[in-house]
Amino acid sequence: MYLSKVRLLSSAQAVKLISKFGHNGAYSAHQIIWQLFRHASERPFIYREEQDQATGRSLFYVLSTIRPQDETGVFDLQTKLFSPQLYNGQRLHFQLRVNPTICVTDVKGKRQRHDVLMHAKKQAGEVSAIALQETMDQAAQQWLCDENRLSQWGITFDNVPTIEGYTQHQSWKKSGAHVQFSSVNARGTLTLQDSERFLEQYAKGFGRAKAMGCGLMLIRPA
Repeated sequence: MYLSKVRLLSSAQAVKLISKFGHNGAYSAHQIIWQLFRHASERPFIYREEQDQATGRSLFYVLSTIRPQDETGVFDLQTKLFSPQLYNGQRLHFQLRVNPTICVTDVKGKRQRHDVLMHAKKQAGEVSAIALQETMDQAAQQWLCDENRLSQWGITFDNVPTIEGYTQHQSWKKSGAHVQFSSVNARGTLTLQDSERFLEQYAKGFGRAKAMGCGLMLIRPA
């Protein structure tokens, strides 16, 4: 795997790229990152977008199975091999932007996928803003702490993850198709129960909407 830190350069070419793909939410970032993988036939990456504190512009962390290539010359691209030496019982601090969803069966027996936090909001009814926020945060925490999910990921949490930054995203593809999803930021400390399983999941990303900036977990030793 390769881990890259990516910024757009201050150049006329970069401005042109932004004008071509910009102003379309998460799908714009998705298209911009794709410019580094023109040599790939299928999407080989997941990414996370942040704001560069120094410049106020977008900064991307990109995890990929192949090395990115800047054929356009509009990127400040820093890439390194990513092969962390992990072991069972190791503790890691983590940050994760994830798209939590659940399948709900309606009165007609039809299963539909719902945003976990919006579902919790609907179930809560008329409550205070503080109580509603607590309910939505708890719904996200319960989704993350599901035992089957954690077993699949090869981890346990040392504490209940902190939830912040809930965002609803809307974009439109070239075809006119509507892209709608939500994301929430979680951070905390985890312990590796199965380091091989964790690395396998890490390479694929966590949760859904991985093509739209969700699923890349940032980790460092605790």
